Amino acid sequence: MHAVSCRRLISAALCGLALAAGPGQAGEMMAAEDLLAVIPGATLTGISNEDFQTRWAQTYDSGGPSGSSTGTFGERAYTSQWSVRRNLWCEDWGSGSGCWRLERVDAVTIQPYHGDRKLPNAWRIMQPAAAE
Repeated sequence: MHAVSCRRLISAALCGLALAAGPGQAGEMMAAEDLLAVIPGATLTGISNEDFQTRWAQTYDSGGPSGSSTGTFGERAYTSQWSVRRNLWCEDWGSGSGCWRLERVDAVTIQPYHGDRKLPNAWRIMQPAAAE
């Protein structure tokens, strides 16, 4: 919604609602600015979209258009690198990498897409990034 000015909305009431929804409104694909406002500094969790059963949790360092993260995949601890490239959230774990389009479903749910394919398991925000 950041790309749309309130002047283009039909009424001031709609503008207020749009601004209150925050970055990456429900049902919208997240732009680079939304990704950087929501994920860095946060802890996310989910179930693997590779084996469809392993739970993971990952904490992302804050700051800049890229950074590092630490997490667990099942019982295994790991580190990774993240970056934002052309409105895509990208991660590299050393053993593999991927980039996703992300849709903000609600305040705590992020739905990943690989290209146009919706992945079966959504991501959950366990701990939001601290407001700056």
